[in-house]
Amino acid sequence: MKLSVVETIYETNASDVAGMLRQSADSIESETEDDDRTRAMVGVQLTEGGVIAIYGWGALDRFVAIGVLQSAITKLTDGVQEHEV
Repeated sequence: MKLSVVETIYETNASDVAGMLRQSADSIESETEDDDRTRAMVGVQLTEGGVIAIYGWGALDRFVAIGVLQSAITKLTDGVQEHEV
């Protein structure tokens, strides 16, 4: 079995979805002109019943959303080979 280490910077409980979304919104609102400002955001919702919904905000279309999601998958799996159990 292979595990991946995902670094987090949570200030709220990660299982509190609404709290995490608020934290993200607060972070985006606090960005200044000197920051590497948020251009777009993609969210994937998974319900208890297994329904998946994809949300996109900002400057993106379907193809940019696909690219962002693929980049996220790559980033999440980068360390998989490094951490074997």
